[in-house]
Amino acid sequence: MSGRTRLVLVRHGRTSYNVQGRLQGRLDIDLDEVGRRQVAATAPVIAAMEPAAVLSSPLQRARHTAEAIASAAGVSVREDGRLVEIDVGVWSGEKASQLRRNDPTYAAGMTARDDYVRPGGESAGEVAERIIAVCADAVGEHAGQTVVLVSHGFALRTAAAYLMGGDYAASRQFGGLANCGWIVLDHLDAEERQRRGFTSPWRLMAYNATVS
Repeated sequence: MSGRTRLVLVRHGRTSYNVQGRLQGRLDIDLDEVGRRQVAATAPVIAAMEPAAVLSSPLQRARHTAEAIASAAGVSVREDGRLVEIDVGVWSGEKASQLRRNDPTYAAGMTARDDYVRPGGESAGEVAERIIAVCADAVGEHAGQTVVLVSHGFALRTAAAYLMGGDYAASRQFGGLANCGWIVLDHLDAEERQRRGFTSPWRLMAYNATVS
């Protein structure tokens, strides 16, 4: 459609840490066997959307997901460090269930404001800012086309909520993204927005879509 740029935000496939309920953050954990099967099933579906570009977080779990999609689509992967997952600092590698029981700062962080910085890490607002910057660059470079961004659950959910006019609290209401789940966001140019009577350039077309 003329005047529309489509972004497909894809979460990586499953890892052993996902199964264990551990916070991965910036830890470079690769896909497990189930995750590789998820990627194999998802890649042709995303490739059928005919992306002009595939951008990826540099972490293995995202990079290997992106490579499968790019290969199926006949394009190359471009890494972008801004697509990395939230830095959870000292919580990295810890089980969420144990943190909820033993660390009051963790429970506070789950309901905190956008500017709450995880101990030794970063805030939701900082994550949203960098992911949104990638989205803006993708729209600028590939206007009228489809671009796939492969990243991580917290990062993508939070950015989607911000782009739709929400905040960190709103992102929690969105619910989590499944492994290899994806979000579809359309960006409308000024002419298209005026024609439709929209004030925001962003439209949420799908959230947490999966192959099954």
